[in-house]
Amino acid sequence: MERGPSDKLDIAVMYVEDEPATRDMIARMLKREVRELYLAENGSEGFDLFMRHRPEVVVTDIRMPVMNGLDMAEKIKAVDPRTQVVVTSAHGETGFFQKSIEIGIDRYLLKPVDAFKLQDILAEMAKNIRMERALKEQSLLLEEYKRAVDESNIVCKTDKEGLISYINDAFCRISGYAPGELLGKAHDAFLDPEMRQGLLTELRQTILSRGIWKGTLEYRTKNQQHYFADVTIVPLLDLDGNILEFIYVGHDITTLLELSKRLKELSCTDALTRIYNRMAFNDMLQTELNRAQRYKTEMSLIMFDIDHFKRINDTHGHLTGDDVLKAMVALVLREIRNVDIFARWGGEEFMILAPETSPTASHELAERLCAAIAGHPFPLVGRVTASFGVAPLRAGDDGDTLLKRADDALYRAKESGRNRVEAG
Repeated sequence: MERGPSDKLDIAVMYVEDEPATRDMIARMLKREVRELYLAENGSEGFDLFMRHRPEVVVTDIRMPVMNGLDMAEKIKAVDPRTQVVVTSAHGETGFFQKSIEIGIDRYLLKPVDAFKLQDILAEMAKNIRMERALKEQSLLLEEYKRAVDESNIVCKTDKEGLISYINDAFCRISGYAPGELLGKAHDAFLDPEMRQGLLTELRQTILSRGIWKGTLEYRTKNQQHYFADVTIVPLLDLDGNILEFIYVGHDITTLLELSKRLKELSCTDALTRIYNRMAFNDMLQTELNRAQRYKTEMSLIMFDIDHFKRINDTHGHLTGDDVLKAMVALVLREIRNVDIFARWGGEEFMILAPETSPTASHELAERLCAAIAGHPFPLVGRVTASFGVAPLRAGDDGDTLLKRADDALYRAKESGRNRVEAG
């Protein structure tokens, strides 16, 4: 079924191909799928077109006259590394793959191009670009919050003993106290009682030695809510260099910290399933791999994907497909341990990293998950199955070799009839 204008992927795509028949065929498909399409016949023309329009995605052949696709991609990545590049080629020379890796090519498709596979890749890239836009908007919003709080500084003065001698309206408004409830009281009495003693010791030593202290203080409001202030404390000296008083100047950064925490969560979480995303998983894989190798413990990697998932999307629609993914994730979360790391690898592919797990135990876990998915009634869809590849950690493994063995095992499971577990 063709998409309507409002259903097009919200991305601009440039397609570079020197063969007219191939270019025309793929271009017809792309015009139906994406918001904007730009066509070029070689790398030189493509790079000029990119500089004029800055499409988010570039699909390019490798072998072309004037400038080949990899040289063009390298120039494009130098201008904007965020540009997603899909390379198509009928050739599989090692040199092309090596240079693709060095340039940072995002995806690779062998020719003749499978239009449906290209559609899936573009849909996935559109999702990633949409998330990146959302994160950028959140970052801009974060900057606006920061500017707003910078304009409402809180100010407090204390004498040499730390008793408050002056506070401004912003301090009173944020803390909830009236001036009379603050003046003459010890400044430290309004800090969170659980604040690290070491921090306060460092603060006092710095300002009593006439140094300037900068840091974050956690306060308690009158109704015992906590808030954070980014504070600079300056000792005010007389002509002989003796301390007269201390001035505290800061601003409320509670919202800023909460937004930063939220952005950090967004950066490592898959938007649909709310489990870890691929970037976060790669970081944790390396951490767990280092730990397992250091302490000589066992570990296993389980890779699986849903069988014939494209058929589900094509038959029931992408919203139903999304519901299947979310239901499957909920099912898996009930079966794995809290220490197991569960992530969406991409599309309908998932990873489970099981620390301190033997090959036998990890294989049994995969078999249990395989059976649980096959036996679960998915609304509208009915029976859904998944194929699993299990790769226990071996001596000398690094992240790439472990991933490859899991991927190879998954491939064998699918080649052997799907809905099964294979070990790598």
